[in-house]
Amino acid sequence: MRKGRLVLAASAMAALLAISPKLPVVRAADHGDAPGVRTDSRLDINDVYVFQSPNQPGNVVVIVTVSPLVGITGQATFHPTADYDIFVNTDADPDFEFSFNFRFSPPGDGNIQDMHVTAQSRTTRIFDLQESTGRTIDVPGGGFVRTNNIDDPFFFDLIAFKQNLSFCPGTARQGINFFRGVNTLAIGLELPRSFFGTNNIGVWARTALNGVQFDRMGRPAINTVLIPSSMKDAFNLASPVNDQTLFRDAFTATARALGNSPDRANFLADFLLPDIMSIDTSKSDGFPNGRRLQDDVIDIELNLLTNGAVTTDCVANDSNFRTTFPYWAGPNP
Repeated sequence: MRKGRLVLAASAMAALLAISPKLPVVRAADHGDAPGVRTDSRLDINDVYVFQSPNQPGNVVVIVTVSPLVGITGQATFHPTADYDIFVNTDADPDFEFSFNFRFSPPGDGNIQDMHVTAQSRTTRIFDLQESTGRTIDVPGGGFVRTNNIDDPFFFDLIAFKQNLSFCPGTARQGINFFRGVNTLAIGLELPRSFFGTNNIGVWARTALNGVQFDRMGRPAINTVLIPSSMKDAFNLASPVNDQTLFRDAFTATARALGNSPDRANFLADFLLPDIMSIDTSKSDGFPNGRRLQDDVIDIELNLLTNGAVTTDCVANDSNFRTTFPYWAGPNP
């Protein structure tokens, strides 16, 4: 029975890949997830991480990475006229109550940029900070902000995925991390959990250019795996508040193509849409309670989306994360 589900899942994934446009070098998590975002890597969101601080449990950390494969296909600086936004929801509806906006100057010597960070609760300004990239800023009332070129925390056997889920080759059953040694850009924010007035929050990020949304992401791989190719750009341009209305049918159709029953496909849609990363910040658990840098989200989602037919890509984290802010590993040479 398990072998049958595995064949079905691999066949379904092969079909999904076959009807997609020509695959770029990177298409995993949210790296290069839609044709539109590949036009400017600086605005392409890779991943969103939200977790309780491991050394200050009273704090919550949000990290957003952009620009896949810095120095290879991705650019090493933030877009100087774009908006990088983090939104936080604190109640039952999927709309946000807090926003954090990051803007950057044109790069100077050594690719250093001036950074301007503003935080708002709806229309009320909470703080307004300025500093250069590569420096940690103290936030009034507690917490930190930092932006950097870093080692990409994401780990995944992308090649095996594109080869019909041919994970765990040979007797050693060791996959290859496509993202080993690869850099990306990161925005890091740490704040007291009390800042939001509740332990239960939802987080998503977006990039925008000239006031027009360019990319957005909450949970890993939602657009990449579960939204059909013809709708991927539309998904990135939409707001999570409309996900159930606009994308539920397409989502459940893909989930069923991956071997899930109609009931399970609807369960997955209820669980994963809207595309907002939810977390109880009083708990240190990892994904799907938020997402820590070291969480093997691919294994968890493979297992979830194929209903146990595929449980691992046999790739483990290989980054040396810090135990204090900003937690990520420094850039590779």
